[in-house]
Amino acid sequence: MALAGGVTILLTLVWLPLGCIALGLMVWLRHTLRTPSRQVPDAEGSVLAPADGIVVDISDGEVEPPAGTDMGRGRRVTIRTGLADAQLQRSPVAGRITDNFLIPGLFRSAGDVDLARRDNERREITIEISMDAAGAGERLLLVQIGTATARQLVCRHGPGKFLEAGAPLGMPRIGGMTELFLPAGSRLSVCKGQSVVAGETIIAALPR
Repeated sequence: MALAGGVTILLTLVWLPLGCIALGLMVWLRHTLRTPSRQVPDAEGSVLAPADGIVVDISDGEVEPPAGTDMGRGRRVTIRTGLADAQLQRSPVAGRITDNFLIPGLFRSAGDVDLARRDNERREITIEISMDAAGAGERLLLVQIGTATARQLVCRHGPGKFLEAGAPLGMPRIGGMTELFLPAGSRLSVCKGQSVVAGETIIAALPR
């Protein structure tokens, strides 16, 4: 934001209309990178939406997670964050991060979800769910997927970090897609095309 402000001042000195355009872009950037206050529901055993946006895909049944992850088959929910949405992602459950690694790839458009899921850069974050929320050993996988506009996938929490449900997690800058791989037996409470709010919308109930 400081850099954007400096550029805006310089462009205003060069040519006022150009400075006005830069000011508009700075206001938009401030809007998308804000940290909105959210009311995290007190619903034990629930999975919250990790990102603002629209549910663009839900697996018909249980599917295999990405290769190399320490998880079994489960339901997959894909959320696409728009350029006007708040970009901050939140932890969908209370739990401890066990893996967080970046897999380089392309930055294709999010218009073709299957193609973006296969080829684009992604960050895979595995969360071991707290025993207060579900049975011991249950894990949830959150995948940040880059797009033509989201070329930085940010999550600075390393393995061992414990997060409360709804706590700030990271963000794809700017836009991007987020996928959740839920434990087998989870019961979904959202549908394709539904708008969700990070840290507030309940998207599934964990198996008991």
